[in-house]
Amino acid sequence: MTTSIPVNSSPQVLENGYQAPNNPILRLAFKILCVIAVSRESLDHWKNTGSKEWKDHVSIMVNRFENTNITAGLVLATTTLFLSSVPPIKHLMAYNSSISYIFAMVSFGAALLSVISGSAVLVIYETSTAHKDMDSLKRMQRHQVIALLLWLAYPSVCLSIATCFLFVSIFIACFWSDNSVVNVITILACLAFLSNGGLTLYVFSVVGEK
Repeated sequence: MTTSIPVNSSPQVLENGYQAPNNPILRLAFKILCVIAVSRESLDHWKNTGSKEWKDHVSIMVNRFENTNITAGLVLATTTLFLSSVPPIKHLMAYNSSISYIFAMVSFGAALLSVISGSAVLVIYETSTAHKDMDSLKRMQRHQVIALLLWLAYPSVCLSIATCFLFVSIFIACFWSDNSVVNVITILACLAFLSNGGLTLYVFSVVGEK
């Protein structure tokens, strides 16, 4: 006795590759990855890649990649300055100390990766959306979707790492200063940085909440 298999069952599985997993933890991880990669909480805009919404999204993404590259270039220039110069007033900001220098090196490497990967993503993204059939996105399998999202998120992740490590490098250099005023300013700057991060997460969680 043979069992018939529906003809369109396989395409349906492939079409579900861009949808969020059913597991709550994996769903949350997928949502975070989507936010970092495509600035959205889901990939529902992949359903119709010929609509105005899709074209607007492509423009937003291109603008985002351009801004990311500019910011990464600024971070790269700043870390290059720290790595290649001597502090003019060492007792105020000794960024040539070993620990501060190591963080600056990591920031330099991450910023360089962000610039390189961001440029590649921008060129390939613009070329693909302009000359290739984007309807194929919703037919991609799960691992292909994840790989694409990781590739799109790579420049932003590298930029975030570069920025955080640069901040830590400057914080260490200033906190170890012999000047108490510089120490107080450094602590206040650190509190401002942490509070801004907390506010960012809070605003992101409440804006648009149903």
